[in-house]
Amino acid sequence: MRYELKQNQGIPTPLLALMAIATGLSVANCYYNQPLLGSMARAFNVTDFSASIVATLTQIGYMAGLLFVIPLGDLLSRKKLILANYIISASALLSIAVSPNIYCMWIASFFAGASSVMPQFFIPLVSYNSSPVHKVRNVGIIQSCLLIGILGSRVVSGLLADTYGWRSVYFVASFFMLGCFAMIHRMLPSLPPLEQDTYLNLLKSLLRLFAKYPYLRVASLRASLAYASFFALWSCLAFRLKQAPFYASDNIIGILGLCGLAGASTVVFISGYIPKYGVRFFSVIGACLMLLTWIIALYGDNSYLWIIIAILLIDAGMQCVHLSNQASVVALDDSAINRINTVYMTVYFLGGSVGTFVAGLSWEHFSWTGVVCTGIFFIVASLLVNCSKQKVNPAGM
Repeated sequence: MRYELKQNQGIPTPLLALMAIATGLSVANCYYNQPLLGSMARAFNVTDFSASIVATLTQIGYMAGLLFVIPLGDLLSRKKLILANYIISASALLSIAVSPNIYCMWIASFFAGASSVMPQFFIPLVSYNSSPVHKVRNVGIIQSCLLIGILGSRVVSGLLADTYGWRSVYFVASFFMLGCFAMIHRMLPSLPPLEQDTYLNLLKSLLRLFAKYPYLRVASLRASLAYASFFALWSCLAFRLKQAPFYASDNIIGILGLCGLAGASTVVFISGYIPKYGVRFFSVIGACLMLLTWIIALYGDNSYLWIIIAILLIDAGMQCVHLSNQASVVALDDSAINRINTVYMTVYFLGGSVGTFVAGLSWEHFSWTGVVCTGIFFIVASLLVNCSKQKVNPAGM
């Protein structure tokens, strides 16, 4: 059954449920690799750093998708664009599953990331068409499934890899993308273009927004640096857990993602307090939690208990930083919400890409101590941005 959508007229429950599930499954493509990097390195007989490039290129791909694919949604049929992304994503994931060497996997990982940006189509779509009374609730449902997809992907990939091998994860993920394609094709109505401008002008408008709002630059930078620190941990944790005294299986590494889910549940708690206490307050609190994480990671890396505590803290801290900054930047200009969010998320994922790459190098040359130093460097840089002079967000947060 194909539904109809009209601005502020509400979204049928089955269609909302489909977009929520598709959001979680789509974003998961970028995070399946985190518990598997150690197994991939051994399967291809390459260094841990070479395996970490898989995660780096996936993040770079997602960033490229945000920057170059999402703006196309204003110019072309969004439904056709979403469907095309699902086909590309399914193909890229299948290519990862059958990769004969690490180089093919690098290429496929980039395209898997670039074509997994569907949630950034669904979020504004839900906001635009929901009835005013249900708008916040419906967007919250999509955002919650986005978070569940990120954190749950680690658990699913670890469980599957431990039983059937790491390649099975990508066969299953490819099947999920084909399933999403079929259901979106069946249920989502045609979505005409929103703009009559040119693609080049839309890209230029992103640069103009970045130049126009100093606060956008500050918020994007401090969140990006925190995300670099966050990814430094998750991109190298699998390598550490493969060593003594753990010798952990992919299953155990994946299950640790459940700890991240508990830590990230702080989104429920902090969202109502952001306007009261301000973005800088939550950015500092989040960064301090992440700094504490790295101190624990340095001295407690031989204990599952301390690693679990570190995961809880870093996920909680990251949510404090990210959600407070994102909520404030989208309030800068109601007429350019989607493009401002695109700018913010692009810079945000640039941080994740840099953090993953630098942490991989640090692990290669200085082992776990190097990774810890990398994480501390990025989160201290984020704290320094908070301490710098900055204009108050016009939205008052």
